[in-house]
Amino acid sequence: MSIEPASRVTRVQPPATLAAGEKARQQARLGKDIIDLSQSSPHHITPDHIIRAGVSALESGLTNISSSSGIPEFKQALAAKLNAYNNLDIDADAEVIVTPGSKMGLYESINAFVGQGDDVLIIEPTWVSFRQQVELSEGNAITVALSEEEEYMITYDQLKSSVTDQSKMIVINNPNNPTGRVYTRQELEDVARVCQEHNLLALCDETYEYFIYDSNAHITLASLPGMWNRTLTSYTFTKAYAMAGWRLGCIVGPSELINPLLSMHEHTASFVSPFIQIAGAQALQGPQDHIPIWRDECDMLRLEVARMLNSVSGVTCPLPQGATFMFPRYDSPISSAALSELFVEEEGVVVTPGVGFGLSGENHFRIALMRSPADRVLEGAQRIVRVLEGL
Repeated sequence: MSIEPASRVTRVQPPATLAAGEKARQQARLGKDIIDLSQSSPHHITPDHIIRAGVSALESGLTNISSSSGIPEFKQALAAKLNAYNNLDIDADAEVIVTPGSKMGLYESINAFVGQGDDVLIIEPTWVSFRQQVELSEGNAITVALSEEEEYMITYDQLKSSVTDQSKMIVINNPNNPTGRVYTRQELEDVARVCQEHNLLALCDETYEYFIYDSNAHITLASLPGMWNRTLTSYTFTKAYAMAGWRLGCIVGPSELINPLLSMHEHTASFVSPFIQIAGAQALQGPQDHIPIWRDECDMLRLEVARMLNSVSGVTCPLPQGATFMFPRYDSPISSAALSELFVEEEGVVVTPGVGFGLSGENHFRIALMRSPADRVLEGAQRIVRVLEGL
């Protein structure tokens, strides 16, 4: 007897980043010298003051059921941060939902508003799970493929030409994963214009907001005129605070958009452990000294890795403006999946194939700059160069 899963599940592909990370762990267990440059979670340990806050909360008895939307201590700390850093003045009680990791919040945001037949514009290359989450909602992912030759610039005309009569939402990742593009005010105003002209909901993932380089500036889409009432914004503690294992994220937006998410959340994740939220509040309110240190390390690595890769004939590695990745392009008929396998087989380096970020990512691969210590990242880049030179 065979019981088939729902068709929406069979269409979904596993995340390329998780598959690459699992390959790294499997090879390492076999005793191979593996350099993991795949997943985006940093190699750093959660800063000590955050750990202490979480442990203290556990010892104080915060181990039981909690409010589904989040505890006041965390939401108030988040509201203060958003006011100071993102130009958002929110109601901490009604305009935040705390989720077990940002991925769950993004899933809830899409599935609370997108249903069968709805179109969702996805700016590509983009994070590996957006398309799959749209397909799980039985919506249609409409690709807005940006061009590397045009520096992955968003334009009003391109967005407008992708809108259909069934369009419901646009998904944007700023800074972008995997390209590292930081969108300008003009580009974000073009997104806002399209959303307002066509009554679209915007879902903006600002995971890498603290990792900005040179003179680039991070602007929160929801802070633009007319966008607060139609924008859901995702934040996470995974990157800037090395809290991947804590599973802590949140979605911010007006109560009329947050309430449908809460209806889903109460029947799925239920709540985020209160001791984890206390640790998150301490992350927001405590010392931030580690963030510029980690950012400076990524800055150094992006410059050096770009220099190394650009020395290879047929390889182009632009400097990312933000985030924690490199996204080089190579001129070879080999697929990005096959090339990624070659990196593992020949040199023991794990990267993420570009096709995992959408078809427009083919002939690219992503290098995560924070997944391993800096010296290992540089050694990994040297190994990658050896493979590329042999193509």
